[in-house]
Amino acid sequence: MTSSKLEEVGRLWSLALVLSALLAAAGRRWTMPLPVVPWLVVALVLGPPLLMALVLLLRWRLPPAGEGGESPQATESVATTQERH
Repeated sequence: MTSSKLEEVGRLWSLALVLSALLAAAGRRWTMPLPVVPWLVVALVLGPPLLMALVLLLRWRLPPAGEGGESPQATESVATTQERH
């Protein structure tokens, strides 16, 4: 990984650590349990994976026509290459 990627991962990890510490501190201060709201639970459980899927679908680009795909050498089997020797 390049240093810029490491810095980016480090910043994201630090942000997650700070958020976790804030949530832990809030849990110590407000000791009453939160009421369970079914629609909120579903949104918190399914929201992040659906959002990640949406981001991936919006950023995913297929190669232009005529580019990509298998090369002609990829269709040869390993056995035929070995049998030639």
